[in-house]
Amino acid sequence: MFVKTFRNDYLLQLVLLAIISILLWLPAFISPPTPITTGFDTPIYKVIYESLSSLKALSTVLAFVLVIIQGLIINSIFSSNQLSPSTTFFPAFIYVLLLSSNYALMTISPLLILNTFIILAIYFLFRSFDKSEGLDEVFCSSLFVSLAFLTFKPSILFILWIWFSLLNYRFYKWRYWIISLLGFLTPIIFVITYYFIVDKLAAKALAFTDKTNLLPNFFVDVQPIDFVFYAVIGFLGIISLMNLLSSKADNNINYRKKTNILVIFASIAILPGFYSLGNDYLIFFLAPSLSYLFFHFINAKRKLIYSNIIFSILFFLILAKLIFSLT
Repeated sequence: MFVKTFRNDYLLQLVLLAIISILLWLPAFISPPTPITTGFDTPIYKVIYESLSSLKALSTVLAFVLVIIQGLIINSIFSSNQLSPSTTFFPAFIYVLLLSSNYALMTISPLLILNTFIILAIYFLFRSFDKSEGLDEVFCSSLFVSLAFLTFKPSILFILWIWFSLLNYRFYKWRYWIISLLGFLTPIIFVITYYFIVDKLAAKALAFTDKTNLLPNFFVDVQPIDFVFYAVIGFLGIISLMNLLSSKADNNINYRKKTNILVIFASIAILPGFYSLGNDYLIFFLAPSLSYLFFHFINAKRKLIYSNIIFSILFFLILAKLIFSLT
């Protein structure tokens, strides 16, 4: 019944998205968690954190609004690129659910900010395939990856996603690779220039290198609920991926190329996620691609009973994760 609503009733979908999102975030609205800071924060997020660190209630409200907006944008990206029907908000709903699984993360964090930049990078990377050359779009997608890096250090690894995506599109000409590099370097050059002008370049460079861990720490304590959560999410993700890959041959080249972008993204997103083990940040990196993979898998089931069972497993898993995070 629930999945059927997200196939047919446009208005009710919006109502459910609003009501369920508010209910999931209600504990944070009542008692806002502390804004998050990590050892990987870079200039953009440091400015945001310094502005909001003492404003817990405002940080939670802004985080909630940002999660909803991100979900709606990524839903629009999928529908405008013919990856999902324009009459459904199911991908947005799944995205919001995934980012509502932990009470402590219902506030401003570098992961939430970088997801905004990454979603915009997806938008421009999709558009580059629809253009005759797409050089401007490649530049913009790399620029937003750079902004993500200037928010959270391990996001630099998403430049690999851009480069593998160029191979996926068969953009082999040297101009694409130079443009992607220029797009990535542009915000960094602006930041370096600013610190040089205010005579803080040496100090900032030293602080950046001193606190940078080249390898992630795999020896961390993981709560049982987190282990179960990511094990089930991983299992559903693999099944959803296999389902997507098996159905690609029945679709046109536009669909195949753009879903490849999401598959590449899901593979690369695990790498920066490794730097967040033990802090439950991995779901932020996976949410943009999982929102589509889960949607496609659930929506592909012809019998609604199977779709509703799969969605129920996902929903109650997220609900259990949220409840345990409150204790």
